[in-house]
Amino acid sequence: MVSTEEQFSDLKDKFYMDGITQWYNYSSPGDEDLNGSKIRMDDPRLIAKIRQKFLLPPAPYSTPYHLTNPALIDTSMGQAERIQSILGQQRDGFFVECGALDGELRSNTLVFERQLNWTGLLIEADPLNFARIVTKNRKAYVSPTCLSIKPHPMMVSFKQSFNVGKISKYHPGHKETGYVDVQCFPLYSYLLALNRTTIDYFSLDVEGNELEVLKTIPFEKLDIRTMSVEFIHGVEGKDTLQKFVENQGYVLHSEVRHENNLANDFIFIKSSIANKP
Repeated sequence: MVSTEEQFSDLKDKFYMDGITQWYNYSSPGDEDLNGSKIRMDDPRLIAKIRQKFLLPPAPYSTPYHLTNPALIDTSMGQAERIQSILGQQRDGFFVECGALDGELRSNTLVFERQLNWTGLLIEADPLNFARIVTKNRKAYVSPTCLSIKPHPMMVSFKQSFNVGKISKYHPGHKETGYVDVQCFPLYSYLLALNRTTIDYFSLDVEGNELEVLKTIPFEKLDIRTMSVEFIHGVEGKDTLQKFVENQGYVLHSEVRHENNLANDFIFIKSSIANKP
């Protein structure tokens, strides 16, 4: 695991600093404040702002990937293999992965993109990681934001820590090395901005806030076919998480575990798929 000290040596890198200015400078003169409980997740102004400012388009298919280990086809810790066992060789699917880390290391979605022509959305709150994602030439939208833990857009203070970064206990504006203010949106808002209502695979790994994120999703308005959800860090416990998801119309397919806690995920299938003969 990369230490915090090693990560922040990257702060001297011009690309990273340009990224902070471009993607993490949310307020411009005349901007409306589109955060807080009064802003609905389907507010047209919010959807327009996400499209304009918070979604970077996929790299063209003609652009080669820029991967650290291009020979490694499945970079996940077992989640992708499990999802593929459910969906088979489905082509042209759509995924959402949050947090996406650097877009390659332990990515649960890269194999679908490379092998089966999928596209999707990669959400990563940490600007150190996001700066690396955009160099990979992923064929998916990428967003320097986080999934909201409330059913409305909100700003948070995010603790940067490579693969275990998370929303912190501090209010936005906290001034300390290793913390950055990040914009968060409900999942539904991103999907409206992308004109999508179907997700073939939703990968959720946000270091303990999984249940809070899931509670913001209007499942009745979306068709989320499969999910992998990390369960190890949630204070409510894995049983509470499992019960909530099952109550939304899902069945537990299996668990994916890996040594050194590199995977502790539930695999869920939408009941309508699981019950097909």
